[in-house]
Amino acid sequence: MGRIGFISSMTDHFCGTCNRLRITADGNLKVCLFGEDEVSLRDLMRSGADDGALLELIGKAVGEKKEAHGGMKVDELKYGNNRSMIRIGG
Repeated sequence: MGRIGFISSMTDHFCGTCNRLRITADGNLKVCLFGEDEVSLRDLMRSGADDGALLELIGKAVGEKKEAHGGMKVDELKYGNNRSMIRIGG
């Protein structure tokens, strides 16, 4: 009873409609698990920023999200400097 499925973002990517965000264990925001870009929410919060400033930073990061795979072509992903899931808290 039941079914198991796998989402293969490499062969059938859904990046253009992805609405997932990740906050890493060290307080950075990643808008794409494939992308190397991270925005420090921790530093902004420690500087005393209010909720409006956080929302603005998050909105800017989401607005700059690449269409697919963090802006890299599939064959380039293995050469990137992206942190592994275990290092970002996943």
